[in-house]
This record gives sequence, structure tokens and C-alpha cells, in this order.
Amino acid sequence: MTQRTPSELKFDPEDLIIRPVNRSDLPALEWHGVYLKYRRMFASIYRDSRQGRVLMWIVEHKNGELIGQAFVLLNSSEPDSANGQTHAYVFAFRIKPEWRSLGIGSYLMQFIEADLRTRGFTFVTLNVARDNVGALRLYQRLGYRVTGPRPGVWSFVDHRGRTVHVNEPAWHMQKDLRESD
Repeated sequence: MTQRTPSELKFDPEDLIIRPVNRSDLPALEWHGVYLKYRRMFASIYRDSRQGRVLMWIVEHKNGELIGQAFVLLNSSEPDSANGQTHAYVFAFRIKPEWRSLGIGSYLMQFIEADLRTRGFTFVTLNVARDNVGALRLYQRLGYRVTGPRPGVWSFVDHRGRTVHVNEPAWHMQKDLRESD
């Protein structure tokens, strides 16, 4: 991971590429081991993306460094989150810590929203951990509204094949894309 001084951290949209994830990008999604535990989940989501069920986006700096990511579920068993027609669900929305507070997260979310509009979606939903106040403020600033609590109970199989249970109470948020046209 490259350490930068504040003077080196300048956000210029011309320096960024937002593009779909390729199979060769999967190791980079682990962020130098920070998200190694999600290796199997990333591979599964990638397979779903090849079937058109999920969109996987990465933000790449012109120097080739992966600095952010976001996935979008187009259809799920929770139709108020993603129903394949009007509602899509954003998850795994991350910007590397040294690139935060520069507007890159807002830029990525605006890209996702524009893409979903072109696909005919009218609502974007997401969950944000109740204790992630910074992310909650970002989403509210971008026009998302809390629609209710979510228990945030889920599980995944980690890179070693062990089932990991997660209990992360969250706020369910939604944005009407028709209001921001």
C-alpha cells in the first residue's frame, strides 16, 4: 500500500477510471490482505456478474492502483432492496482510507446512479452499519434517506473454508433517482 502526503492526494476525475471488474482484478479486491477473508465471496459475486445478476465496479487511478470498489445487486430475495426492475442494491462500497474525503466516493456513487438510470432503475438502496457515521453522512448528503433498520445478520465462507457469522446492525437507505434527474 502506497503512503501519500496530503499534498499528493488530489482528486481529478481525469486521473480515475471506473470500470467493470475483470477476473484478473479479483486478487486486488482483497486490498493487500485486508479483505482476504472475502476471497470466495468475491469469486462467487464475479460469477454472478458474468450472468448479469450483479454489477462489479472498481475505481482505478491512472497509475494502475485500485482505490475503490462497489458492487450492485440487480435482483434479490428482498424486493424492496433489489427487484430486477426498479430497485437495485449497492454493497461493498469502499474507498481506500488514504483516498477518502476527496470526493471519490461521491463521484463513484454518481457514476453508479447514472448507470442504473440508463438501465431503467428508479431506486437505489443500500445498508450502512449503524456505527458508520461517516458513511451515513455521505449517503445522506447524496440524497439517500433512512427507510428503516436492518438486523445486519449474514454469513459467508472465508478463504479457509470456514463459515463466518456477521452481526452488523444497519440502516436501510434509499434514493429515488427520479428526484435527481
